[in-house]
Amino acid sequence: MGTVIAVHGLRKIYAGAPVVDGISFKVAPGEIFGILGPNGAGETTTVECLQGLRRGESGQVSVLGMDPWRDASRMRPRIGSQLQESGLSVPRRLVARLVRAGRAGRTRAAA
Repeated sequence: MGTVIAVHGLRKIYAGAPVVDGISFKVAPGEIFGILGPNGAGETTTVECLQGLRRGESGQVSVLGMDPWRDASRMRPRIGSQLQESGLSVPRRLVARLVRAGRAGRTRAAA
């Protein structure tokens, strides 16, 4: 798979005003990708369109070769994203235990 995310000409309008205005980009496998901008620039709306939570007025969106709106039930279990700041407050000791457990599981699975 040469591209995991492909967006071409995505446009989303709220109250007659474009909040996402014809953006296009591609993300390759293994690439770390972020969308940054000032408040109201359309970053969250763009990610919501990628997740199939919102539908653009025009343009094409593909995630893992699927249409996020049409194929949402197949696509969503295969993706993850972080919008804004995480509101989850987890004690550091718990995080350390989860990391150790994950590493131990990988070691056992490889054996």
